[in-house]
Formats: sequence, structure tokens, C-alpha cells
Amino acid sequence: MPTIAFFDSKDCEWTDMTVMVSGATLTKISGLKYKAAKEKKLLHAAGDEPVSIQSGNRTYDGQIKVLKGALDDMNRAAIAAGGTDILDLQFDIVVTYKAKGTRALQTDVLAGAEIKEFEKGWEQGATSMEITLPIVFLKLITE
Repeated sequence: MPTIAFFDSKDCEWTDMTVMVSGATLTKISGLKYKAAKEKKLLHAAGDEPVSIQSGNRTYDGQIKVLKGALDDMNRAAIAAGGTDILDLQFDIVVTYKAKGTRALQTDVLAGAEIKEFEKGWEQGATSMEITLPIVFLKLITE
């Protein structure tokens, strides 16, 4: 079985990451998660042990946590493009992990991303508004 070299997150810091949305660097970002999943199911036949693992569709989703100013900027861009708000846009998200030490430059492209919903809210004493934007996307491309 071939050896798989995994991304070493121990030497990657927040400052090593750049996120671009529709070609513009997102500076008012405070969090990012994204995942790829593939349906997996055990196949049973004779006996009580599985005989294989069957696989199905891939899915991609995640979330971006931004400051209110970023949401406002994205909404203005959506309106300028003829939409009502960011829920009407499809765009690529490019996440770049800078080369550091022995780690090579890595880029993940979240192709065809769309925001599923957004919610604004405040609490007493807050110094900023963070907004979590759940996303879905069509494909994860790692370069």
C-alpha cells in the first residue's frame, strides 16, 4: 500500500493562511472550516461479516466566520452583480497555506461555493460582530 504524506498542521499557523473569495483577499476572516465526505457503506453477503465497502456520492461543505464588515462587502458585491444578497452568488474560495520549513506551498480551491444562510446578532459588551456563514461547494481541488 502506498505511503500517504499528510499535511502537518503542527507547523501551520493562522498567519500562514490566505483566503481569497472571488479573487479578493478576505482580511475580515476569523475562522474557516471545510470538509470533503464520501458515502461509505458496508456490504454484507453470506455470513455476518462485511465482504466489502461500497462507496457513493461525494459532498463538500464548511463554514467561514467573518466580521460584519466582510458580510457587508460581500452583500454589496452581490447586489452589484444583480443579486439580492450573498445567497445569490456562486464563487470560488482559494485557501493558500504558505511554504514554511519543510512544508511546501499548498493551495485548496473550494470550487463553486455558495453560502447557505447568514444570521446577524449582537450581545451586550461585544466589541465586534462575528458571523458564521455555512457553505456548500462543488469540488475540493488541492494543488
